[in-house]
Amino acid sequence: MYRFASLIQLLIQPALHTGLLVCFVASLLGGLEAGESRIPSASQPQRPSEWWHQRHAEKLVEAQQGDTDIILIGDSITQYGERDPSYGYYFGNRKVLNLGFGGDGTEHVLWRLRNGELDGVQPKLVALMIGTNNARNNSAEAIVAGIEAILNELELRVPKAQVILFSVFPRKAGKEQTTLEGVNRELERFAASDQVEHVDINQQFYTEADELNAELYYKDLLHLSSQGYQLWWAALEPHVSGALQEPALPANPHRAVQSAPRGGPRHEQKLLEVQETDYQLVFVGDSITHFWEREGEFGLPVWERYYGHRKALNLGFGGDRTEWVNWRLQNGEVAGLNPKLVVLMIGTNNTHVTKDAPEETLAGIESNLRTIRHQMPNAKVLLLSIFPRGEGVEDPLRQINERVNARLPELADADSAVFLLNINEHFLDESGRLPRALMPDLLHPNTEGYKVWAAAMEPTLSALFNDEPVQ
Repeated sequence: MYRFASLIQLLIQPALHTGLLVCFVASLLGGLEAGESRIPSASQPQRPSEWWHQRHAEKLVEAQQGDTDIILIGDSITQYGERDPSYGYYFGNRKVLNLGFGGDGTEHVLWRLRNGELDGVQPKLVALMIGTNNARNNSAEAIVAGIEAILNELELRVPKAQVILFSVFPRKAGKEQTTLEGVNRELERFAASDQVEHVDINQQFYTEADELNAELYYKDLLHLSSQGYQLWWAALEPHVSGALQEPALPANPHRAVQSAPRGGPRHEQKLLEVQETDYQLVFVGDSITHFWEREGEFGLPVWERYYGHRKALNLGFGGDRTEWVNWRLQNGEVAGLNPKLVVLMIGTNNTHVTKDAPEETLAGIESNLRTIRHQMPNAKVLLLSIFPRGEGVEDPLRQINERVNARLPELADADSAVFLLNINEHFLDESGRLPRALMPDLLHPNTEGYKVWAAAMEPTLSALFNDEPVQ
C-alpha cells in the first residue's frame, strides 16, 4: 500500500502538465472511457466470462457445418432445455443449433453473434428469448435497446430467417420482474416487420390466482421444469413446423416418444467405438440385443459367426426403453455413420417396467424409427417383432407385447425403408410355450436362443444387407 501511494506521489507533479495523471487513474479504474459506467451496456457487445468458452468453441464448430434449419438463442433457460426429455421430441430429429448460454445478457448474445456463431448458417427460423439476466443491473429501456440490437444483427446476418421473439418469461416478484414487465410492454413494436413475430405466452405461467405456477419452474422460480419446457416448446412448434413445412408435432407427448437422457459408461464406450470403424450393420435395442456381446452362455460366439465380418455395432442397452433409445441415437452413438442396415427390437421394458399401454409403446417404437431414419437416412431398417416372454400364451406380458406386435405392420407400411420381420414362432414349441432351453429366465436368450435368432433372421438380413447368407 505504501509503495502504491508513493508511486502516485511521484507521478502527480509531471502529470499536472502532461495529462499523465488522467490516463494513469483511468488505467487503475480498468480503462473506463469518459461517461462509462461499471455496469455493462445491454446494447454493446461484451465478451462473456472465460468459463463458457468451451461451449462457444463447440457452437462455432456446429455453425461451420452449416446444416441448420432452426436456431434457439438465449440464456440458461434456453441452454438447459437441451437436458429436458421433451427437447429431443421437438428438436432431436431436426437440424437445430442451440445458442443458449448460462448467465448471458443481451450484450453477451451480441458478442457471440458477431464472433462466429452465425457464420455459415442459413436458418429458416430463429427463436429468441433473452433479457432476464440484464434485469439486475439494466433498466427496461436499456434491455429493450439490447434486444433491438440483437434483432438488427439477425436481420444483417440471417436475413431470410423468420424470427420468433418471445416475451421474457416471468420470474418471482421483485425488482427484476418489475423491470421485465416494462421490457415486455415494449417488445410488441418489434413485430412490425415481416421478419419478426412477437409471441407472448407469459400468462400461461400463472395460476388463476395470478401467482406463478410453481409446477412450471424449478425451486428458484426462474428456470423451467419439464412442464415449463413443454409449454414453451408447444408454443414454438407451430412456427417450427411451418418453417420446415412439416406436420406439427402433437403437444404433451407421452414419455415413450420423448428423448430421456441416459448416459453412463456403456454410452461413453459406444461414443468411442463409433469413431473407430465405418460400421455397416447396427443393432439397436435393450438387454436382449445387448447380450449378443456377452461371453459365457449368451450370444458372443453367435455374434462373431454371423456379424463379425459385417462391421456390426451393438447398441443394445440393458433395461432400455423407447425414450432412451431416442436420446442415445440423438446424442452421438451413431454420429457420422452411414450403415446399410439397422436392426431394431425394442418395447418389452416399456410394457413391463413402466406399464405403457400397447398404443403408447407402439408410438415409442414409431418415434425410434423416425430417429433412425433422421440420423441414418440411407439405411434400411429391419424391425423385429417383440420376442415372446413368459412360459405360455396366457402370460399377461406376452399378451400385451403381442398387441403391440399386431400393429407393427402399420409402421412398416408407412415407410418403404422399414421391413418388418416376426420370427417369434421359432422360439416356441408346438403348444406355443417358450422353452427354458432357449430362454432360461423366459425373457433373455442363451447361446442356443441366439442361434435360433440368428438363423431365423439370416435370410432376410442378408438380402437387405446384400451379401451372401451365413450357412
